[in-house]
Amino acid sequence: MKQKIAVITSACLLILFYFEGCERSSTMATQPDQIRPVAQQDQSAMGSIIAQDPLFTTDAAALNDADPSLAKTDAAIVPNGWGRKIQTSSRTVTYNHVNDSTVIATVTNTLTGQVWIRVKQTPKDTIIFKPLAETLVHKVEFMRVPLRKFSQLSNWKIVAVSGTQGGTSTMGISIQNVTLFSGQDTVQIMNPLDSLFQIPFASMHQHWGLREWNANPAGIFKIVVTVKSTDPDSDVVTAHRPLWFEFADRFMRAQMSLVSSVANGDGTFTRVYENNWNGSFAGRFNVFVSVLTRQSIYDNQAQFASQVWGIPFIIQ
Repeated sequence: MKQKIAVITSACLLILFYFEGCERSSTMATQPDQIRPVAQQDQSAMGSIIAQDPLFTTDAAALNDADPSLAKTDAAIVPNGWGRKIQTSSRTVTYNHVNDSTVIATVTNTLTGQVWIRVKQTPKDTIIFKPLAETLVHKVEFMRVPLRKFSQLSNWKIVAVSGTQGGTSTMGISIQNVTLFSGQDTVQIMNPLDSLFQIPFASMHQHWGLREWNANPAGIFKIVVTVKSTDPDSDVVTAHRPLWFEFADRFMRAQMSLVSSVANGDGTFTRVYENNWNGSFAGRFNVFVSVLTRQSIYDNQAQFASQVWGIPFIIQ
């Protein structure tokens, strides 16, 4: 069925985007020689900041496909539909002092639930389920704000965030790099937790003042991923990204198109996939790429195995 996509039509779209160059830091603050405990009141303050920030709270929403009836494909294949149904989401945060004014926080979101697979059969489809357990890891660099004693929450600010890395404990497939394009601007990550993006400080009620540019009013974006796989067939690769559709803000899972496949001569294959989309709602989120082994969906006995990378992304 043909769908009409509504895009943002304001005179200009201000996009704040984590970008290679002056806004990007190649390394986070130097790791401490020894682990130093972080005061409990400081942990509570930083934990509250993390808990209020969509960069760290929307992982489940971005990856969740809900019930089988909500994500049917049109192709007459077996299987002819699949999705994640995330039933629980939990977060843990660990803190390490780098020095008196800098703390590195590691945010781990654990998602559990089921993967449903619709198998085409006669007289009607059958749905099978597999257990789902994925973790997604972010790193955050906090800096102490001097002379702001009126609130413990105001004593700390986020100055850098990393990309996101995760998936299942058994992956079976590896992402080599992810590249996100908007207009003439590009960001690429090759190791998410080492891909760090600086965030100039603003008050809690303001958007972060990152590098901004005037985007095409149609808001044309493209994400490209390179994967290394042992499967001679194509892999199951999807983008999970924001979509502004008929005045509703939502996350969308989109199948990524195979662009190229090269045999490496050692039983592995290097493949490139891409996805393009128009428009996005304003907000703070991560654009995710999810790569599954083919057996995860096409073999009802095989374990679900995934790798997930994400790039932090802000539009205002």
